[in-house]
Amino acid sequence: MKKLIFILSLITVFIVSGCREGSKSTSDSSTVVDRENYQTGLISSIGDQPNISKAEDNIIGVTYGDKEIIYYSESIDGGESFKEPEIVGTLDGLVLGYSSGPQIAFTKSNIIITAPSKTGNLYSWSKDWKEGIWRGPYRINDIEKSVEECLSAITVTNEGYLFATWIDTRFLENNDKKNHLVSEENHERMKTIKKREENLDAMTPIGITRKQLYDKIGDIPENGHLAFHSDSEGNLLWVFKDDHGNVIKAENYEAYKKFKKGNGERLRPQGKIYVSFSKDEGKTWSKSELVYQSPDGSVCECCKPSITSDKEGNIVIMFRNNIDGSRDLHYTKSNDNGISFSIPQKLGSGTWKIDGCPMDGGGLTSFGNKGIMSTWQREGNIYTANTDLSEQLIGNGREPSISGNYDNYSVVYTNGYDVMAIHEPMTMSEKIGDGTSAKVLSTKDGVIYIWVSDKGIEYKQFNRI
Repeated sequence: MKKLIFILSLITVFIVSGCREGSKSTSDSSTVVDRENYQTGLISSIGDQPNISKAEDNIIGVTYGDKEIIYYSESIDGGESFKEPEIVGTLDGLVLGYSSGPQIAFTKSNIIITAPSKTGNLYSWSKDWKEGIWRGPYRINDIEKSVEECLSAITVTNEGYLFATWIDTRFLENNDKKNHLVSEENHERMKTIKKREENLDAMTPIGITRKQLYDKIGDIPENGHLAFHSDSEGNLLWVFKDDHGNVIKAENYEAYKKFKKGNGERLRPQGKIYVSFSKDEGKTWSKSELVYQSPDGSVCECCKPSITSDKEGNIVIMFRNNIDGSRDLHYTKSNDNGISFSIPQKLGSGTWKIDGCPMDGGGLTSFGNKGIMSTWQREGNIYTANTDLSEQLIGNGREPSISGNYDNYSVVYTNGYDVMAIHEPMTMSEKIGDGTSAKVLSTKDGVIYIWVSDKGIEYKQFNRI
């Protein structure tokens, strides 16, 4: 009996030791932050769509917009405090909303900020550290009005090259007439199939299926084509149109008229992923180059692309694709300074077939030869995914952002009006504030979050323990 008790005791010790060892391994590599002694404050009492980046010497920069003015604020103490915001410049038709707004990057000698305009162009401003004067705007896209979706991102490589990517709406003429005709036939065939076999279980951008939406609406136009548009407060509203684009029925016709007026009479975009680079701190930009064009005509037209670079010289672009009705995140990689990009690969194991654009792009960080980590939304849930198609569910939410390295990275997102944060390896999500448009930046000593609240542009900074 004593021998049996001794054996059982040994087994218990091994089990407990194994659990403790596994726990220790996770703890050693996790982002442990000092939740008792954090810094919090207000960067600005006005503004929208903030973005954040870091330079050498623990300098952190935040840019944001208000009406037609672009602002910049700086921290020289790792995010514990921020200087009074300064004006970068003004831009007629500055677009602020759905992740569209100023972007920021640092070279060794300059701060570079880019921003889109309702004119369909993308511009850059540059400030030399020593000179201290903002210069610009300089146009980035080489074809006038080709950035009509106003969704872009920017990064800087180790060599100091700036790379900007965006959803481009220029018309591309297919030189192969035969392939062009086949493509038209396929599109007509697909239209016929979709008209005949409507999938009522297909998800819509507002988080319910077509059947659930139709049950709420009641009387559905027999030959109407379902579409969605945003109102002045950013809500998605439904509308039915006939074959000629005329409105048959709308959730809010006055809101649709305002949307139509603001978007003009332009055709449905044929969004493509383009890239351009600058070797002179954003003053001049290379010829815009096509990175990817969807075989179905357009990538997801209202979801912001992401771009990042790493110490190994890789440049990675992530975007929401649109293939056969599936609007999933894909990534493409260049290891030759943007001269060529790989065939895009899908992220995550699931798929999302929806009739419309979710207007949510996600975030991306690269670990060099160790791969990448991305975060994005599908059906109202936040996921992270690397390059092997695996995915990790985080929770309900939208607008995720990610920053960090292979062992320590953080994700921030919004769930309703709650700003939620989580660290890897996965712990529990925690609420850190109230607001929208949240971003995260991993620093040498900790992590900093920014977001838009009723007070303005708020921040919260934690140091690692």
